[in-house]
Amino acid sequence: MRLIDGLGLAGRIVLICLLVSLLIFIQFPGGVRQYIHALAREVNRWGLLAGTRHLASAEGKHFIVRYTPGYAQAAAVVLDAAELFYPRIAADFGVTLPAKVPVLIYQNMADLNRSFGWPADESTMGVYWAGTIRVVAPAVWIGDAEPSRQAEVFQEVGPMAHEITHLFVDYVTRGNCPRWFNEGIAQYEEYRLTGFSFAPPEAVPPVIYTLDELHNFDYLPDQNLAYRQTFSMVAFLAGETGWSGLKAVMQRLGRGETLDEALRAVVGWDTATWVRKWQDWLEERS
Repeated sequence: MRLIDGLGLAGRIVLICLLVSLLIFIQFPGGVRQYIHALAREVNRWGLLAGTRHLASAEGKHFIVRYTPGYAQAAAVVLDAAELFYPRIAADFGVTLPAKVPVLIYQNMADLNRSFGWPADESTMGVYWAGTIRVVAPAVWIGDAEPSRQAEVFQEVGPMAHEITHLFVDYVTRGNCPRWFNEGIAQYEEYRLTGFSFAPPEAVPPVIYTLDELHNFDYLPDQNLAYRQTFSMVAFLAGETGWSGLKAVMQRLGRGETLDEALRAVVGWDTATWVRKWQDWLEERS
């Protein structure tokens, strides 16, 4: 079954909104772009809720989980994890969101990948996109463990802490956040909450991506390296500034500043200086 069958009208609305956003992005200054980004996010959030209203729902204080028949247990596991992490992340970011967040459960990774036009074999457990979260049913990748064990594993290494962090970064920065920096923050917050990381912050190969290359984050050939590098960079920055410093940088991004401007105001560095200091830090630990 294809979950996107009921998304026709909503999908068209979102597409139109995104095309308008692209035109605004090209024609207008940053503050206007951020308002349009917020509008597009809310339209997409509404569109997913409207387009999946035929599905079953599990609703909590902060989330509405939509799922197909037979996936009630998966919905319960996902909702419990989401509601567990939400207040912790909200406290870290110092904000609460204005509306409940829709979460859509997919029966397998291929269906989730197909909804974004990605290759079917892309290894994807969850995705944040424009005010919504989409996840693969936990049993697909956890296996045949007992339901209680599935819930435990999903909270420990599942995607919810990571994707909810992306959600909060989006709201705080109002979309004005480089993709690679956003990814580093999401990994770092996930690490703070669950202890999970692909590798320790200091375990980065000697060959790294340049800042120019990081701006093409999703197209880098070695995604494992890209994720490890951005996590390491943000973990180093947090060690220098504390979480409050990271939050201050994101808040300045939300006011329309560039990452260089925000870093200079909070830390006194630009991004190039940050990279040099981070590399020195790595060398000291090698």
